Amino acid sequence: MQTSLHAQSPGSIPISAAPSSSSTPETYSVELERKLEAISSALAVTHQQLEQSSQEIEQLRDELAQIKRLLAATQSGRIESSTSVDAAKATAAAIEDLQERQQTTEAQVKVHDQTKVESNSKYPLRVTGLLLFNSFVNRGSVDNVDLPEAALSSQNNTTGNGSTGGTFRQTILGLQGYGPRIAGAQTSAEVDLDFFAGLAYGGYATSAGTVRMRTASINLDWAEDSIQAGLVMPLISPLSPTSYAMVAEPALAGAGNLWTWAPQLRYTHQIPLRSGKRLQLEFGLWDPPTAGYSTNELFRVPSPSEASKQPGYESRVSYGTLAGDHPFQIGFSGYYSRQSYPGNQRVDSWAATTDWRVPLGRHVEVSGEGYRGRALGGLGGGVYKDVLFGIYTSTGLNAYRGLNAAGGWAQLKAYFTQSLEANASIGLDNGYAEDFHEFIFPPTVTSTQLRARNKMVFANLIFRPKTYLILSPEYRRIWTWPIYGTVNTADIFTLSAGYQF
Repeated sequence: MQTSLHAQSPGSIPISAAPSSSSTPETYSVELERKLEAISSALAVTHQQLEQSSQEIEQLRDELAQIKRLLAATQSGRIESSTSVDAAKATAAAIEDLQERQQTTEAQVKVHDQTKVESNSKYPLRVTGLLLFNSFVNRGSVDNVDLPEAALSSQNNTTGNGSTGGTFRQTILGLQGYGPRIAGAQTSAEVDLDFFAGLAYGGYATSAGTVRMRTASINLDWAEDSIQAGLVMPLISPLSPTSYAMVAEPALAGAGNLWTWAPQLRYTHQIPLRSGKRLQLEFGLWDPPTAGYSTNELFRVPSPSEASKQPGYESRVSYGTLAGDHPFQIGFSGYYSRQSYPGNQRVDSWAATTDWRVPLGRHVEVSGEGYRGRALGGLGGGVYKDVLFGIYTSTGLNAYRGLNAAGGWAQLKAYFTQSLEANASIGLDNGYAEDFHEFIFPPTVTSTQLRARNKMVFANLIFRPKTYLILSPEYRRIWTWPIYGTVNTADIFTLSAGYQF
């Protein structure tokens, strides 16, 4: 059996058509609704025909049973009737004809089920998604009321010392397409969108959100090899904690989870071992974003990593099981990229990481990641800072220096039933204090640039009363330390309700 090696989007969930370049969105929408209505009507008629056919078959089976009893009596000499024999033959022929019609009708139903929405390529296309509502109560000042990642000082904060509200901005919509085989590889592609790009401009729209591309990928999958080009998470950080309160950015982002989605070209090779285990080798080229690099609102400018004229390099070696309800894996990864700054200054960005996922029996699982590196703001480390800038005390000159950082996260998951689970997680992102103390910062330095450490813990319950329904209460606490001053804290209470399709 061929196993897909590329990373799957969390909402992987049939068929959508892209409007042609000559059609307007309104015309395409009307046409699509008309086609859906026609298909729905055809399905209703088909199901009705199936029910009628089933009833007729049952009636004919009863008649056939009666005729067989009559034939048995005739053979024993009690009843002699050629009419019964003829009726039996006629009934058997009718049953055979009805069975053939039923098989044809069932095949038509399957075709209708597979073509609910049409694509120009005629290859299977699935619509996936997670309609997600998050209600929240924040105690303390935070950087983003919808999805807090850092606690702020309440001094000079215009938002006060808390907030409450609700949002659908973390809703996800996705498409998955499956194409022909090329050189023995199964081709596929997928894209996920959400509404976390920013706030909609207009009256009464502050909580609506605008659409952004979340992740996307094009995949070639062989039995033991895979090639992927995509906007995806870095291969050196393949796991994330489980939370429906933190979806637009993965749980513990900014607090030990290196998660940033960015363009990546990846090759994967699996080496099957005994007892269902496998050794997996991965190599990737990554276009690392640098936190806060863009100052142009109209056009994208090169990040310091892109200005170095070379990609980031990633590699990972992992060992674990191929599949199963409770897979085991452990991996070790490395990362390197170069960054260019004004004054011909260069910074080497690097990271060494490890990840693990270990089942403890059937009902408990522990997982996590750890890292040590420098200039990891583009990956989500160093509290979203690649470098520090100011007067370097050892030389007395303005300088850029990569911020050393270490961190990680761990999660304990417990399965109570098939529909109920609990998760408890902790994460820490720590920028080295000695790096800060080597600088005299300019008066324009911001609180974000002086943020040195971020810690987060959360616990939640996830209940699925039905396969596609999700209810999840969660509590989260955040500690954020500036390099100067006292720690800031915030408590976050959320209740999430979702419908996954």
